[in-house]
Amino acid sequence: MIFRRKKRGRAEGPQQPVEGPAPAAPEGAPAAGPELPGPPPTAPASAGGGGTEPVSEEGEGEERKGPFVSTRAALAPVKKRHVVVASLGLMGFAAGGILLFSAASFWWTSQPSFCIKCHVMEPYVAAWEQSSHASVNCEACHLTPGFFGFLGGKIAGLQVVMNYIRGEYEDYSFNAAVSNGACLQCHEEILEGNIHDNPSGITVSHSDIIGMGGKCLNCHSTVAHGGEVPVGSATHPTMETCLTCHNDKIAPLDCDLCHTGREAPAEQAHPTPSVSMGTG
Repeated sequence: MIFRRKKRGRAEGPQQPVEGPAPAAPEGAPAAGPELPGPPPTAPASAGGGGTEPVSEEGEGEERKGPFVSTRAALAPVKKRHVVVASLGLMGFAAGGILLFSAASFWWTSQPSFCIKCHVMEPYVAAWEQSSHASVNCEACHLTPGFFGFLGGKIAGLQVVMNYIRGEYEDYSFNAAVSNGACLQCHEEILEGNIHDNPSGITVSHSDIIGMGGKCLNCHSTVAHGGEVPVGSATHPTMETCLTCHNDKIAPLDCDLCHTGREAPAEQAHPTPSVSMGTG
């Protein structure tokens, strides 16, 4: 007998089970009993042949957890372009905050109010406030002009602060020397011609002194801090100071070279205003 199977159309729904008695088992077959749970699924044996091991779904989930995976899963709905823009924005905000903090720190550490935090600086600041340089900031004189000089001075100043915090008061790696470049930022006109002092009758050529390697502090170390400068470091434009160089070895020992009288020399083409040769 030939049975023909009718093709089911696409619109035909799932076949409903037909109620009725279950088909009888063939003779000699064992009776069907209740279903028993089978063994857990096993992982394929390794190449070494260690047998089969059960797969733990819980352990597999724990391995996938972590900060990177969690962050990636949280950002999955966001477009990559938006993630990049947000990351760049955060980096720019952080860099701007660092620059702003650095600028504020550089400004504050350049003020006398910061220097006076150390009690040893109190007399120097008090003398500076009464000097002719009271309107000049500390870093304008005590740091070498230029970006790298400014940065190096800030690093050296930070070292001094750390030494004071640790109680190391005998560290002299940082000094308060003032370079010629710092002085010439405001006093460059002294190089344009000789300076004649009417009361003493002395003519001085600063361009010659600096050209031979002279330092401004060799004669004017007390200008800003007056008598608070230690005796061993205090210098003044006196005859004794001049003779340290005018000894016929470094500079000529010729009295008429500087002692020109109460009247300025006639050969001075551009006479400069008379200035005081005092200690300032």
